[in-house]
Amino acid sequence: MLRQTLTLPLICTMLFWQVLEAMASSVHVFWGSNQDFEDYVSERINEFEFTITYLELISAYNTKMRTTLNSATSETSHFYDAVDNVVVRSTDFGSVSAHVIYNFAAIALQGCNFETMYIQNPPRQVLRSLQTAFPDCLVHSSTEYKEVNKNILLDVDRRLAATILGQKACKNEIDLSLYRISKMGKEKPAVLLFYGPSGVGKTETAKQLSEALGGGLTRIQFSMFQNQEAFDYLFGGEHSKGSFARDLLARESNVVLLDEFDKVNHGLYNAFYELFDEGVLVDSYYRVEMGNAVFILTTNFESEEEIKKALGPAMFSRISACIKFEQLAPAELQKLINRHFDYLLQHLDDEEKSHIEQRGVRDWFLANASKFDNVRTLNRKMERAVFGVLTNELLKECSKD
Repeated sequence: MLRQTLTLPLICTMLFWQVLEAMASSVHVFWGSNQDFEDYVSERINEFEFTITYLELISAYNTKMRTTLNSATSETSHFYDAVDNVVVRSTDFGSVSAHVIYNFAAIALQGCNFETMYIQNPPRQVLRSLQTAFPDCLVHSSTEYKEVNKNILLDVDRRLAATILGQKACKNEIDLSLYRISKMGKEKPAVLLFYGPSGVGKTETAKQLSEALGGGLTRIQFSMFQNQEAFDYLFGGEHSKGSFARDLLARESNVVLLDEFDKVNHGLYNAFYELFDEGVLVDSYYRVEMGNAVFILTTNFESEEEIKKALGPAMFSRISACIKFEQLAPAELQKLINRHFDYLLQHLDDEEKSHIEQRGVRDWFLANASKFDNVRTLNRKMERAVFGVLTNELLKECSKD
C-alpha cells in the first residue's frame, strides 16, 4: 500500500523536513566575476576538505529519489555521507530544470548534508529559496569594482597614447568624460557613444578603459541576435539560456561594450531605459545594480544627427557623450603598418624574415597605406601577404626535393 501511495512530491516534502535539523552552518552568496568567485572559494576551502560541485549534488539527489521510490521507505536521510562544501557556479543553473531552480534549497538539502555552500550569482528564485531555508546563515560578498577617479583617468590616458594612434580630439573628449564621471557619476551609469568608421580604434579604446578599471571587457554584439533571440537575451527567456543580466553579473570590470548598438530593435529599448537612468536591470531571473558603471555604445554613423535620427530622442537623451573617431591619416596608417609588421616578424625565424624582406612586403604596404580605410582589414591583408610568401617558399623547397 505504501509503495502505491508514495509520490515524488510527498517524498521531497518528507525528506526536506527530515534534514532541516542538519542544515548548513553557512551559505556564502557571491555576486561578481567568475575569477573573483574562484578566488573567494579557494581562499576558504583547503585541499583536505570534501568538496563537491552542484551538479554532483544534483546527481546525488536524483539517486536518492530513485532509491527511495524503489524501496518505498523514507529511511534514506543518511544514505550518503556528509560533505564539507558544495560549490555552485553561475553556469550550473543552465544545466538544471526549472523545478530545481524554484526548489533549490529543498533539493540541495535532500541531496546530501553539507557544512558550507558557496553560490555565485543565483537567480532571484534561488535566492528566495535560500532566504527561506537559511534565514540566519546567509553571507553576502561581491566583486569590488574599481570606480573612475583621477588616477584611473591618467592611466587611461597613458594606455590610449600607447595603443591608439591619432584620434587626439577623441582622446581629449574621453578624458573630459572620465573626469566628469569621477565627480558626478557615482549613482548613475555613464553612457558613452563612440561613432565613426569601422576599424579605427573604438573597440580597442573600450578594452583599454576596461583594463584600467580592473579586468577584461564585457562585450555584447547585438548584430548577432535576431529579434526573438534579442528579446529573450535582454528580458530573460528560459533560465537555461544566456541572458544580458547574467553576463552583467559576471563582468570583470564596470565597463560594458554594447557593440553595434544601432542594430538593436527599437522595441527592445525598454530594457535599457532603467539601466541607463538608474543602473538597474531586472529580467525574469536576475536583478543587477550598476550605478557607477560605464556603458560604451558603438556605431558606424558619421554624425550626431544620424545617431539621433536612428536611435530616437528618448534613447539619445540618455547618452552622456557622443565621441567621434576620425578616419586615420596616411601617416598614422604607416605607423600602424610598421607596428603590426614588427609584431609579425617576432614570430618568424631569421630565414623567414629574410624571405619577407627580399619580397618587399612591408615597403608595398607602406607605399599603399592610403588605399586602406580599415585597420582590421589592413592587418588581415598584411598577415595574408606575409604567410602567403612563406607558404610559397616552403612549397617551392619541397618541390625541389
